[in-house]
Amino acid sequence: MNLSRDDCIYTSHYCEENVYKLVETIKLRDSPAEVYAIFISNRSKKVPLFFQKSGHPPEGLLVWFDRTFWVYDLDTTLEFPCEVTRYWSKAIRPNSVFGQDFERYFRVVDGSMYLRHFASNRSHMHNVDGWLAPPPTYGAISTPEATHNLPRYIDFPLPTECLDSCVDEQLKLLPFGLVLTENAFYSFFTTNY
Repeated sequence: MNLSRDDCIYTSHYCEENVYKLVETIKLRDSPAEVYAIFISNRSKKVPLFFQKSGHPPEGLLVWFDRTFWVYDLDTTLEFPCEVTRYWSKAIRPNSVFGQDFERYFRVVDGSMYLRHFASNRSHMHNVDGWLAPPPTYGAISTPEATHNLPRYIDFPLPTECLDSCVDEQLKLLPFGLVLTENAFYSFFTTNY
């Protein structure tokens, strides 16, 4: 599927909603592609990523509280879209560089499940002084069952270590996906896609 950044709805600091809108766009185009929403975080809530628009030069290093991206990362300075092994080596980089405080886990959510279950009232972006960043121009995303379940997506219990076939089967059934280690995540996406 050919998408450019201009085809995507984007609001800075609202990555989980940007991914929701991107998955929605792809599904509306009846693409046969497998689509996943990916949340990156850890227990210390510090996630280093490189080549990020808001990052520090020269390599765009930024430490996020959590980070959501899809194969098409709207916040990267790398090409759009970026081939997974290049993105992995440039933007993710191995944990061995950072140590245990920055060990990253990946919540992988099937795109259809994400569209069906994700909800955000944007309260995490609002404090007593107002908005931390201007909100998207469209209304908050909700479902018949929930107005805000973002905490379920960014809560990272111990990750699942299972075989690629196990991951693939479970993703179609779990509304909030699976949490994987870096190794399991990399193996799943480089072996299957």
